[in-house]
Amino acid sequence: SFSLCGKERTSLPDGAHIVPGDVIAVPRLPEDVRTNDILTMPDAVSEEESEIFIETATNVLTPLSRPSEDVALMTTVTVSMKEDGGKKTKGKGGGGGDEKLTSALAAMAREDLALRAEQDTVTGKLLLHCMSGEHLLLVEKRLKDRYDLDVEFGQPPVQYRETLVKSVTKVEGRHKKQSGGSGQFGVCYIDMEPLEEGAGIEFESKIKGGVISKPFIGSVEKGVREQLQLGGPLAGYPITDVRITLVDGKMHSVDSKDIAFQSAGKLAVKAALERGGSRLLQPMDQVTFLIDENLQGEIHTIVSRHDGYITSTNPSKSGAGLEIEAIIPNAAMADLSDALRAASAGEGEFTSVFSHYQPVPNDLIDKVIENSPNRHS
Repeated sequence: SFSLCGKERTSLPDGAHIVPGDVIAVPRLPEDVRTNDILTMPDAVSEEESEIFIETATNVLTPLSRPSEDVALMTTVTVSMKEDGGKKTKGKGGGGGDEKLTSALAAMAREDLALRAEQDTVTGKLLLHCMSGEHLLLVEKRLKDRYDLDVEFGQPPVQYRETLVKSVTKVEGRHKKQSGGSGQFGVCYIDMEPLEEGAGIEFESKIKGGVISKPFIGSVEKGVREQLQLGGPLAGYPITDVRITLVDGKMHSVDSKDIAFQSAGKLAVKAALERGGSRLLQPMDQVTFLIDENLQGEIHTIVSRHDGYITSTNPSKSGAGLEIEAIIPNAAMADLSDALRAASAGEGEFTSVFSHYQPVPNDLIDKVIENSPNRHS
């Protein structure tokens, strides 16, 4: 080990006394030691555990004792490489820019516990979670300075859904194809009905008498589910909260095939949605604000301005300030962090989780449809 003073390095003998404020360099550490880890003597571990126990019991944590998962990540954006003349930049050393960006963010997240990157499971886009807009600017600068990566940020896509308006019955899906050799034939009839919010997609078969064999019932279900995921007729968003019942069908002893009944299931779903109509649903987030008592009025104003509503106000569990819970549309969350920081001088914070879906207000439907990337031509 060495002590450091400017450019000078002084070798430390075994058993050297090191005190707070000393800067030392260690040539090699175990692989499981990461940035932000605290290195200490074994005796100090038990003392720190005792202090944390007291802090936890009294519900008062010092900044150093606060778990990283308790840090409020109030800003979420998409992050991607900037395009230069229609091509994505690659950063130092060439190679795939997206791979370099992912690796760079993973390395930065190991150093900065208030930074988290993940891939959106629906859109495939890279999402970046951090504390604030200022934190985001710092991340952008570090990516440029350390890795020579030019990035751009965007708003995360809102995961709208569609659902059925009214029940429809005996809707036909027919697939028939003849091209010289053996053909393709499959016919199914379905009922479709809307379900309560959060029910998801249900499929059941009421086929009797073997009019469709069991393997082809599975083929119909596969086609039905695929078509529901492809989106509804209104804005192309996935369909949810519906029950599809297979009630009848027809098959051919030679020409009926798996692909034919998959196609029949898709055609039946399309026809059912056209007959029954669909409506747009928007995701709503449950937001918990942790603020000083004198900011209660400002929070009510912020929530109202973001088309949300307050559900509860309680004393903070930590014993200082208030916890205000609200429901806010996910589409209105983009600038919530900046609004809160401006109102609280950077002291307030919030956390948010998905709550439920509810219908999009009538005055916003046309805008959502117009901006949908999934609209069917």
